[in-house]
Amino acid sequence: MPTNCRDCAAPLEPSALACPACHALTHADEIESLIQQAQQSQGKRDFVAARAFWEQASALIPPETVQYSSIRSRIAELDKILADPQFHPHGKGKWGGAAGAGSVLLAMAAKGKFLLLGLTKITTLLSMLAFVGVYWALYGWKLALGFVIGIYIHEMGHVIELNKYGIPASAPMFIPGFGAFISMRGHSITRVQDSRVGLAGPIYGLGAAVVALLAGQLTGLKVWMAIAHITAVINLFNLIPVWQLDGSRGFASLTRQQRLLVVVASAALWWVTSEGFLLLIAMAAIYRLFTKDAASEPDQTGLLQFLGLLGALTLVMVLAQSAAR
Repeated sequence: MPTNCRDCAAPLEPSALACPACHALTHADEIESLIQQAQQSQGKRDFVAARAFWEQASALIPPETVQYSSIRSRIAELDKILADPQFHPHGKGKWGGAAGAGSVLLAMAAKGKFLLLGLTKITTLLSMLAFVGVYWALYGWKLALGFVIGIYIHEMGHVIELNKYGIPASAPMFIPGFGAFISMRGHSITRVQDSRVGLAGPIYGLGAAVVALLAGQLTGLKVWMAIAHITAVINLFNLIPVWQLDGSRGFASLTRQQRLLVVVASAALWWVTSEGFLLLIAMAAIYRLFTKDAASEPDQTGLLQFLGLLGALTLVMVLAQSAAR
């Protein structure tokens, strides 16, 4: 239900990040608390935690504001710190390198641990086993297991991205013949956040497909190529911008002009490869040119993610299919 601004009493939509009348931030107290926690974490040189707090704070601030730009700059600085194993705030040397490397390892371990978190849920495990059982009977256990792991990684990509925005989500649930899904729990998100969450699944799914492709090239086993191909196909299918598919959510932050670029890119890739899913993406994207839900401000990051996924997934699919023959 709509609420009212505590400063000027103007009506607010549940998803509003700022008051349209006085421009006061609707989550000011929570933002201040997150900033304090981020600063405290930085003071303790816990850069992984600091980045997480800054990220949560930025999700509560309108992207067009100076505060948002300032926080994103801080996050970019922390990203450089975490990526540089030689960094140390008090000088250089082996201890500085150890501190920087330790921060990177903590970040990698935290993400890896979170990726496995869904496997601790009994409902997820049972539904995965049922899913594997169905496809085991059809294609054998190796392909079935690779299939389900690829889908699991895709779904956990959504969960990880939601977690970055401080939004709780359920662990993946698998349904044979359908796939898997997660559910959010009572939070509203912006267009940009919706796009990032939607495309996070195919981004992680692309990672799984690339790993399978590399394993196939290293081992020469065609089953790895089959896993890479089917994982790429599933994630490419999810980029069709209709219904509740990830591509539809990825389109949430794109303007009509940016959607037209997706039409051109997918049509061009279809012309080169003759892959049917690319034609479906192009046709659905044409339809979305005429709907009234296009964003008014361009989202360059969202567009680059969408186009990058189109190209990379198509490449993996073609390479895997060629090697599996």
